[in-house]
Amino acid sequence: MFNINRTTKNKRILPNNQGLTLIELMVVIGIFMMISGVAIFNYGNFNSTISLQNLTDDIALSIRKAQSFAIGARGISDGVSEVDFNKSYGVHFSKNTTPDTTNLESSSQSFLLFSTKGDLDYDINSSLACGKINNECIEYFNIMTMDSIKDIKITKNSVEESIGPTDTLDIVFTRPNPRAYFCHKSGTNSSPCDVENISSVKILISNGQEVEKFKAITIQNTGQISIQNDENK
Repeated sequence: MFNINRTTKNKRILPNNQGLTLIELMVVIGIFMMISGVAIFNYGNFNSTISLQNLTDDIALSIRKAQSFAIGARGISDGVSEVDFNKSYGVHFSKNTTPDTTNLESSSQSFLLFSTKGDLDYDINSSLACGKINNECIEYFNIMTMDSIKDIKITKNSVEESIGPTDTLDIVFTRPNPRAYFCHKSGTNSSPCDVENISSVKILISNGQEVEKFKAITIQNTGQISIQNDENK
């Protein structure tokens, strides 16, 4: 009978899993907070950019709509008399931060589409409601975001200048031409309409954020409408 010597191989003993140390956990939390902060900042910046672009597009499309109404001879009827095709259409602007809320007028946070006959401006006192028969106001746009109309500039005799803080500007189109007429009023609605030698208008839109960004809508008297990024006020 043979004796067989059996040897037992040494087994490698792994150390016990100790988990994360406090320092490692703090490092992981710090990295997570840093990544989250960057993501939140970029998301807010993205939302601000989209909101600014949307408002700029809405204003440009409203101006284009007024132009289309004039060229297409959009008629208005009160349901009794014949349809009136002899209307001009425009968009009413102001950068006033403290508008008179008893009247339906524009401000840094609003603008409106209107129709008019026989003149080139919006009569603020003619309408306390939009979209009703015989009222000049057709659509009223209230800006619900932090974006705003920061500035309105007119180019007159080749010189660009900002309008006053309570001034108004109407961009009007008359049938059947696509060209634009600009009515600048100083201070009050009863002021005369200055339309002479204004070749273009620039409407500056701000995102209203701490890191301020701008979009500019330029309207030429030929009727051309363009949108640009504008880094300068």
